[in-house]
Amino acid sequence: MPGHILLITGPAGAGKTTVADAWARTRVDRRAHVSLDSFRLLVKSGYHDPRLGWNDEAQRQLNIARSNVASVAARFTESGISCVIDDAVFPNWEPVGLDRWKRALGPIDIDLVAIIPQWSVICDRNTARDEADRIPQEMLRKIYDDMAGWRDRPGVPVIDNSNLSVAETVAEIARLFPSQCERPTPKPPP
Repeated sequence: MPGHILLITGPAGAGKTTVADAWARTRVDRRAHVSLDSFRLLVKSGYHDPRLGWNDEAQRQLNIARSNVASVAARFTESGISCVIDDAVFPNWEPVGLDRWKRALGPIDIDLVAIIPQWSVICDRNTARDEADRIPQEMLRKIYDDMAGWRDRPGVPVIDNSNLSVAETVAEIARLFPSQCERPTPKPPP
């Protein structure tokens, strides 16, 4: 199966979705942006918001969303459309870790980048969110501290986008992953 996925991670408020969308929109070849949160939020009745606590149902819904995102991303790459996924992938928490994505995507290669701005920037962005989308400060701090573990992982670039625009963050990703910019798009299957 052909294909290569760019996976953007970081704490809540890092700008993952915004940057992934800009990445997909500004590439020369065909690109799709698939957000894991969009798939999680398709559950309208019985949705378990992870902000209310992590349990078996939260994990089950996350697993379903990840599986569906991986399926969609695989179909895009098989059809010659490169794909960027945004998700909060944790470095030291296996149920939401990179290995789960590797299993879900199978033979598709993954380029992972972590976007981790300064704590004060995360707090400002969280405060600017609609009240229904805000994350409690204590939980936000835990997420942020957990995500800092990416800084210790060889081969995983971390971008501090505290003082970068979206366009500058996209340019930094392009600098870090030139193959994501140069890769020829495979022909669609017959």
